[in-house]
Amino acid sequence: MANTNTVAGSSTSMILSGTFSDYATSMQSAALATTRLAAATLPPDIEFHRSIHVSFAAELDSLSIRVLRLTNRLVRLAGSVDSSTVGRGTLDGEEDVLDGFKSLIVDPVDRLFERTDMCLDDYLGRKKEPAITVPALPNQNNNLSKKPPAPRGRLDPALQHASHLPKPQLLFNTKADNWNESPYIPARTLAHKWCARVPLGYVFHDQDESGGMDEEEKQKLSAHPYYYELTHPTFPDHLFLPTPTTILPTSLTGADVSKHIYVSTPSALLSMATKLKAAKEIAVDLEHHSYRTYRGFLCLMQISTREEDFIVDLLVPSVRDSLNNTLGEIFADPEIVKVFHGAESDIVWLQQDFNIFVVGLFDTYHASKALDFQKHGLANLLEAFCDFIPDKRYQLADWRIRPLPEEMLTYARSDTHFLLYVYDRLRLSLIERAQMITAPEASFSTAISTIIKGTISDKPAHVLLNDVLARSTRTALRLYDREAYDAEFGIGTGGWDTLARKWNKNSLASSASEINGVRGGVIGEVYRAVHRWREDIAKEEDESTRYVLPNHQLFIVAERSPSTAAQLLALFSHASVPPVLRRRAGELAEVVKSTVERVTSSEVAVEAIAVIADVEKVDSATSTEVVAVEETAKSRLWGSVKVSSSVVQRASSSSLFGLRTVAADEGSSYSASRSSLFGTALPSRMTPQSSVPIISSSRKKFSDLVTRIHRTLVIAPNQPQITQARSQTISQSSVSSGSVSTQPAMSISTIVEAEAHDSILGQAEIPFIPTDQRQPRLAPVSDDTIVVVGQARQKKRKRIKTTVLGKPPTGDQDDTGEDVVFDYATVPNLLDDLPPAPEELDTRKKKKQKAKGTGVIEYGNFRAPPRDMREVKSGNKTHTFR
Repeated sequence: MANTNTVAGSSTSMILSGTFSDYATSMQSAALATTRLAAATLPPDIEFHRSIHVSFAAELDSLSIRVLRLTNRLVRLAGSVDSSTVGRGTLDGEEDVLDGFKSLIVDPVDRLFERTDMCLDDYLGRKKEPAITVPALPNQNNNLSKKPPAPRGRLDPALQHASHLPKPQLLFNTKADNWNESPYIPARTLAHKWCARVPLGYVFHDQDESGGMDEEEKQKLSAHPYYYELTHPTFPDHLFLPTPTTILPTSLTGADVSKHIYVSTPSALLSMATKLKAAKEIAVDLEHHSYRTYRGFLCLMQISTREEDFIVDLLVPSVRDSLNNTLGEIFADPEIVKVFHGAESDIVWLQQDFNIFVVGLFDTYHASKALDFQKHGLANLLEAFCDFIPDKRYQLADWRIRPLPEEMLTYARSDTHFLLYVYDRLRLSLIERAQMITAPEASFSTAISTIIKGTISDKPAHVLLNDVLARSTRTALRLYDREAYDAEFGIGTGGWDTLARKWNKNSLASSASEINGVRGGVIGEVYRAVHRWREDIAKEEDESTRYVLPNHQLFIVAERSPSTAAQLLALFSHASVPPVLRRRAGELAEVVKSTVERVTSSEVAVEAIAVIADVEKVDSATSTEVVAVEETAKSRLWGSVKVSSSVVQRASSSSLFGLRTVAADEGSSYSASRSSLFGTALPSRMTPQSSVPIISSSRKKFSDLVTRIHRTLVIAPNQPQITQARSQTISQSSVSSGSVSTQPAMSISTIVEAEAHDSILGQAEIPFIPTDQRQPRLAPVSDDTIVVVGQARQKKRKRIKTTVLGKPPTGDQDDTGEDVVFDYATVPNLLDDLPPAPEELDTRKKKKQKAKGTGVIEYGNFRAPPRDMREVKSGNKTHTFR
């Protein structure tokens, strides 16, 4: 109690900065002593003492009320700092302390500690200011205004791909040459070089530049007509002096929306150029189309000044023709800052369509990178600085549509309408950020500025601004390059190897393993052929390769390899067949078919089979001989070929019969140049003697091929030699039997003639007769006994002669081996109910006794199944006991 009085007494005095430390120490000591006293000295049965000691109860209640009042004052004091605790209630009793202790005591104390840590960080300099401070928008309350959500969903297909539109490039006066793959040289196509510091076609290099630059890189950069002007820039002074107070442009939606100027005539274009020459900076953006054209073309140009927005229709032929002479000077003037966002593609498109080059570029994308923004898109900058959310779905719209819908015009204007305001805010942020960074960070940020000769600005506050200008200058140095199609290696953005790697088709890439000497096998060769066909058709019809044949369908065609137009169209549904492929399906099917045939014929070169008339001496190690009976072999398959009778010809390999085991003679002078079945042979395997006329025929089935070969060729397989004695025996037996051979190749004269050759010992050659020429060879029937193959010949059973109806037995008792004619009249009728004969009864009894003695029940010739284990084997068979 004394400690609490001490604290209370000291609290009445003024707490100053000099006495705060002593006051905090005394308060903590008093709180610690009070806590120990309450935990150690207070009895556990305090309610009992309250009931018997009235004075103790009154003093305890007054102290509890005092602690609650002090606690409530502290809670209200914490609520004045943190508005989230206001109105949460007070502690009025024991129940309130138990139920609301965490929400009313613990949580405010934690927030007080967090705010204390933040204040200490600010005081000690540990907390840094944000890299960029986005100012509040004028005349708007960000806390009360709710931003509209970003539009979602897919764009209307009629706006994304306007398939009904005719091609506007057909009306252009300058036609696109899609077959021209020569390098782009601006000096040959540029009529005049505006704002030139070095004449057109003159390449100027610094003296210290040749030693540190690669020769190839130097030549590539030197092709740019403004190479010297971009590497020795002269930026205007107003670029480094941003205005602290900038005015937000008017909104594009609502009642106060500003009007734009639509430029679609040369006179309107000239009037716009006059206004642009008086401006210090302009914002530029382009809309490009690449789906219904091979190389792509610009459709729309948006240019904004601080006062007006211009929409230039680039599909009008007269506007396109006069654009270079009208705007070429403005884009090349370094005193007019051209503000783009993400100008990598815009720089190339301007060169490709109009030979316009940009000098004095400021790319807001590089500015957002230098400021370490989390997102660098234009939509994010517009939302952060201008509270405007563009509909990015129209980024994929078909900008050939005329007239443009209002939504597409609004989106096109938004790309440049706010861009100059964003340009001002980014410049201010770059200067403020540069003043906060240290010297090492500043030197690191300017490392990319090595391409710039000299210093853009010497002030330390402009170090980040210089870095952005250097990055923008490197973007402006980009040069349009016509990419040549590489059919061999498939490199480049449109190459077959690049596409295969992008789609993870490693078996079709250039690094694929070779199968039978072909990279990627048949599928790889078909893929490259179809890819080349798609490229050629896209150039011919001025369509994009995606429109001619999408990438996923290209891989389907390569893997399936259809040989007809019907098979090709059957791979896709009716709605998914591209229009160009539907019209030219036959061409693509023929390309696939010819590619498959070419690869197949190159894998195995089929050589013709030649024959000779006379059998020559052959090496004893040779196991197979190909012999001919005619000197001239005529065939519908290989044509008419004259073959020398002194050379044995063999096929080294065949896709039908496989590889030959014995190597072919090096002196072979015959090989077929083409086969209607196997196609054209490899040129490397053709010999000068193989140039023989070929009679082409249609390709048939394998069975037809076998029939045609059998009808034309005579194959002489090896056969063991028949000795002289054996031949005489055969001749005598054949004459005595009276059999006449219908096979002329099997005559005795042929066998004797084969034996006359002493060089072929132990071998006799029997010609092969096709199936359709064979005739059956009948032999005299000596025995008509039925013989079952694989079984022993059964003995004839003896017939038992019985007396039926008192008739004596007929025939002899001995077995003569002849079958007796069965008399069906002697068979007893079952309806007569005659008693069985005594012999039959004796036979039945013997069989029963025999079966009973064996203990095995037989049904026919099969043994009975085994007994169930549950059956009783012995005893209690009558089932008397259960």
